[in-house]
Amino acid sequence: MFIVLSLFTIYLFALGYLAAPSFRSADRLLAQMGLAIGAGILVNYCLMLTGQAIPRVFIAGMILALWGGVRFYADLRLPSDGRIAEYKTSLFPVYCAICLLVVYYIQILTDPLSRWDARSIWFFHARMIWAEGALRQSAGWNHPSIGFSNPDYPKLVPAIAAQLAYLKGYWNEFIPKGSLFVMLVPLTLWVFSFYQKSLSFILLVVTFFLTLGGLLWTGYMDGYLAMYSGVALLLFGRHLSERRDIDLYSGMCALGIGASLKYEGLLFGVCAITALLFIGPEHFEFRLSNFAKRIRKDSRFAKVLLVSIAPPLMWTIYKRAWGLQSDLARDPLESFSRLWARLFDGVTPLYLLDYLTMRSTAIWMVAGLFMVTMIFSVHQGLKLHRGALLAATTSGLYFCGLYAVYLSTPYDILDFYLSAAGTRTMITASMALLVSLFFLLYSLEVHERV
Repeated sequence: MFIVLSLFTIYLFALGYLAAPSFRSADRLLAQMGLAIGAGILVNYCLMLTGQAIPRVFIAGMILALWGGVRFYADLRLPSDGRIAEYKTSLFPVYCAICLLVVYYIQILTDPLSRWDARSIWFFHARMIWAEGALRQSAGWNHPSIGFSNPDYPKLVPAIAAQLAYLKGYWNEFIPKGSLFVMLVPLTLWVFSFYQKSLSFILLVVTFFLTLGGLLWTGYMDGYLAMYSGVALLLFGRHLSERRDIDLYSGMCALGIGASLKYEGLLFGVCAITALLFIGPEHFEFRLSNFAKRIRKDSRFAKVLLVSIAPPLMWTIYKRAWGLQSDLARDPLESFSRLWARLFDGVTPLYLLDYLTMRSTAIWMVAGLFMVTMIFSVHQGLKLHRGALLAATTSGLYFCGLYAVYLSTPYDILDFYLSAAGTRTMITASMALLVSLFFLLYSLEVHERV
């Protein structure tokens, strides 16, 4: 399995290198590697969404990967002095990232599929794709017998799981979980691109890799959605302060992957873009009036943008054509009516607020830490880091979005949804607040050194 995952990751790297910035430029090595693999994940998903058989997808992907490999080889033949220095300074975080990935490789592939959502939704869909040999309607997505598995859910991880099972030649309860390891690779590279000898970086590593527990190896998508959402805010926040294009491209790619993991990823993407429009309007790329101009002038920006939005858009078109629809979005007018009625019934709003902030999660503690740190930073005369403002604003918007969704839930299943998914869906909001806390602590550390 190790050989299959290694070759598949190399394949994704070469596939995504066509959209990633050249390694010839002196920039963050780990961030560039993460972007190449992340873009490869999205391009591979687009190829699967064409409905072609898995062998044909691999043939088309290998042609593109060979093209990317030739470009990568040509870039490495002419390294700049800055590029060589970057290789040297990146050795320690690379070692740390490898050690962390080895630990999760063992954990993921020694734990069989056993949890309900993993077996009955995500990897059940993966097995349907594998059995059909392609991601297309004839796999039986419309059949009433699989309605319980929410067949309208995005298929990014199931598609990768089906491809890995195809490469191995058989299906069992371990091989498809290799897709979880593949999804961890760009995340780890992006997080360790923030490496520095500081307590804030330790907080960052602990937040991403030691607080989510089994959500990273049981087959649930909530942990990965929280991580990709959090790393997107990290990258956008660093871009707002340092103006490196690699961070902008990587943030876009992370948002695209998050939107292809779960429906909540689409909500988070809307919230993050809205926050960017308010927090970073002085940046050229965040002005709506200059957006088209940036696309015309920056071909790399246009490529990453296309790769990021194409998979969610393609899946939306397919599921509507196939007649797949979420129960919560079946009747928007009725959902709005329920939301309006509950908003003024005098009971549900407070009950829901208490459940989401106090009973199902400890987000109230994270919000309290954020407020205390922000007040202390202001007391020290520091200007709040724009990344902190971006992450906090996104978290607030995302919480409001989830709150509205739960208010519009049908009356007979509200308690079921809260008990089954309330804790997991709030993890992303907590992660965004922790990212905001990281930027505040980083600013305090810089101030202390100065």
